[in-house]
Amino acid sequence: RKAENFMDTDIFRIAAVGLCGVLLSAVVKGYRPEFSIYIVIATVMIIFLAVLGKLTSVFEYLGGIYNQISYGKNFFPIIIKVLAVAYIADFTAQICRDSGETAIAGKVELAGKVMIFYLALPVMMSVMDLINKILPG
Repeated sequence: RKAENFMDTDIFRIAAVGLCGVLLSAVVKGYRPEFSIYIVIATVMIIFLAVLGKLTSVFEYLGGIYNQISYGKNFFPIIIKVLAVAYIADFTAQICRDSGETAIAGKVELAGKVMIFYLALPVMMSVMDLINKILPG
């Protein structure tokens, strides 16, 4: 489907799933609070799976761009990996926070930041090499 059709129908479905999950969780919380978190996690996973197809389309589009560029091909996969780590870490940390586990959420975010720094090291080293070549020693 085209991108404009995504806004027409899919976002409303995702919003409906989210609202149903919130309402169901609130009702269950009144009777069995320990089951409420399972409803929240299931709702989040359903939304994630709904968005996953769109994410695949984005990566296909980026693959097309990658095939068209001539300079910086070494950095393109790094940028994609950094974005993936950022989204996964944020998504996981939000689930942890929603579950009341703020300490784990913080550690997931820290791990994401460390992984991003690790992945960005080759880019940083290339920039430093370029600066050393440009500036006289």
